[in-house]
Amino acid sequence: MVLAVAVSLPTESAQLISALTPPRSHALVYDPKSYVGMYHASAATCPGLSWTVLAGIGEVETHHGKVAGRSAAGALGPMQFLPTTWRAYATDGDRDGRVDVHNPPDAIATAARYLCANGAGRHDTLATSIWNYNHSWAYVARVLDVSTQLAEADARLATGQGG
Repeated sequence: MVLAVAVSLPTESAQLISALTPPRSHALVYDPKSYVGMYHASAATCPGLSWTVLAGIGEVETHHGKVAGRSAAGALGPMQFLPTTWRAYATDGDRDGRVDVHNPPDAIATAARYLCANGAGRHDTLATSIWNYNHSWAYVARVLDVSTQLAEADARLATGQGG
């Protein structure tokens, strides 16, 4: 089954993309403490997982941590983890000796670990791994749409074509 959902790029993603825009004379370098840097670093721990998938989830879940309260289902933090999932996959993303669902480096690294455990590193199981993150095919379509838009913007920036 293929489900298509029309989604406009939210303002926060547009701001994320514009934050990717370096001065034209410099190569793309991401601040490792920025959300973009954390998405890149965490995706690198799962061969085949694009940083844009993590960013898509971050956008859809909490607009990259801007709206990170407890969900109606009890999910917490910038990547919205249920406590049981957090306990099973919690990762110390910033290597400070603690895991905190509200800490963006930990939450993003945990999302990468969880997605990877569910097959996100392979193209043929990516959608299913996102579905495991949130059991909704509309959610999967939205995350993949945002991911595609971010990848396209990133490719334009990498080739110097702007945003």
